[in-house]
Amino acid sequence: MAIFLALVHHPVLNKRGEVVATALTNVDVHDISRSARSYGIDRLYVVTPVTLQQRMVAEIVGHWTVGEGARLNPLRAEAMCRVTAASSLEAACSAIAEQCGQPPLVVVTSAQMPDADATWQGLRKQLRQDDRPVLIVFGTGWGLAPDVLAAADLRLAAIVRDPGFGPEDDGYNHLSVRSATAIALDRLLGSH
Repeated sequence: MAIFLALVHHPVLNKRGEVVATALTNVDVHDISRSARSYGIDRLYVVTPVTLQQRMVAEIVGHWTVGEGARLNPLRAEAMCRVTAASSLEAACSAIAEQCGQPPLVVVTSAQMPDADATWQGLRKQLRQDDRPVLIVFGTGWGLAPDVLAAADLRLAAIVRDPGFGPEDDGYNHLSVRSATAIALDRLLGSH
């Protein structure tokens, strides 16, 4: 089974709930590519319609895969060679369909997921049994736009703390996308 990730910079929400394009963060690309490589992900799509940001992704990847960075840190090169920019989520899905011969199952998650229709355990089981490619989508900013959540094939429950640990839940749930991706990959593909 082929598993892909999308790090979406548009359409996402800002803190006022408006749909925006967020800025590319170099450390997100580095850290998520390393997590992706560690868990056997086929490709990380950095989704942004901003042409300058698409060029920045190409420059970052180029530095670490064919530039000076590749010589200095071959392990980083191995992770970064799986990263590419996509102008939209649809473009990423089209690239996956072309590579795999069928469209991917699109799975989203968010810190605020009121309409979750999939569990982590359920998706983990499905990944072992199904041969359809899967695209797991993560949003930057304050999360994926409602249209992206609604259009997905599956909506995973939010990553939250077990209520059996610590004080009462105060509703705080604002992980960095790097952390959320690493946790999600471990829940789905890690050895437990």
